[in-house]
Amino acid sequence: MEVTGAQDRVYPALTLEGKFHDPKGTGPLVRPHLEIPLRLLAAQDETFPDRLGQIGNAAAFPWWVVQEVTALKRALFNTPGGDVSAVIEALNSRRGALVDVVEDLSRQAAPHWRVVEEMLVGDPDGLAGVAAADFSAEEVAEFFPAGRDLALSVRFDEKLRDNSKSWVSRRLGVWQLHGTDTQGVRFALGVATPRLTANSQFNDKHFSPEKESPAALLVRGLILRRLLERVIGQNTVMTKLAEPEAAGPTTYLRAVLAQVGQKMPEASIRSAVQFLQTNPDPDVAWHSLEEWASRTGTILTVREEQFRESHRRALRFVRRAEEPDRDDVNVLLPLGWDERSRVVRVTFSTKSE
Repeated sequence: MEVTGAQDRVYPALTLEGKFHDPKGTGPLVRPHLEIPLRLLAAQDETFPDRLGQIGNAAAFPWWVVQEVTALKRALFNTPGGDVSAVIEALNSRRGALVDVVEDLSRQAAPHWRVVEEMLVGDPDGLAGVAAADFSAEEVAEFFPAGRDLALSVRFDEKLRDNSKSWVSRRLGVWQLHGTDTQGVRFALGVATPRLTANSQFNDKHFSPEKESPAALLVRGLILRRLLERVIGQNTVMTKLAEPEAAGPTTYLRAVLAQVGQKMPEASIRSAVQFLQTNPDPDVAWHSLEEWASRTGTILTVREEQFRESHRRALRFVRRAEEPDRDDVNVLLPLGWDERSRVVRVTFSTKSE
């Protein structure tokens, strides 16, 4: 929309869905919005929709204070010139695993959240020192190994922290993911996270991990883990983004030999679901398939890019409690040629089978 500001200056802006929280009726009359810099309108940036989409559902929160809105504007628009496509690919391809981690950490934190809420009132500065503190590249890489190659760190908006003082622990979180792209140029990606109330963290369906952006899931996971370890005093069962073992002691990949004159074998839907549940990260899933093929001398009939796309689609269906598409199952557990040049179908089994 077009907004008329001070001295009748007219400028374009992205409107936010909520309103300013103004119980005394003394706040701004204008709707919350993010002024779009003219330099952005004058340049082509095909990654901007991705940047906008990664902010997270907190950008649609119904109530705002001015400091949060201006911080969100900085997080979205005040960025170095680096390419964000690599970090967005890394986040999007691991979205399912990020959902699992945040849900798991939330289950651990929810029964003890009164400790956090007591600090919101009784020791907001102490809580801010934990919940609104930056995450170093080492902290991020330990939790999210895919961030290591990008030197990914997470920083809370400095001006929001300074201006809010003890109130910062009650604000929406406004962050930037900082890193270095494949050309060695610095980049940043804006993220907003929900307030530290039990309602926003665990009850509000708007913030359900299943509906959240991957970048916001990453930051929320880091916050929850730190609160569990430093405030709640619980040792987190899952301390980093899961990198599951593929063919462990109870599950393994195997080959089914095609029979002459019979229908080409196909892996069962159950086998595909077990494979996805064991390997929700596409990197780990592809590595397990490649490692098995190398060990058994099997030549696979699937490309990595094709495999990743099918993994992403199939995992989305499984998380919705729906059957994955047969075409995607046949890519996840593909055909191949064994070391004797026979046609085989890869499948996934448990020891009991």
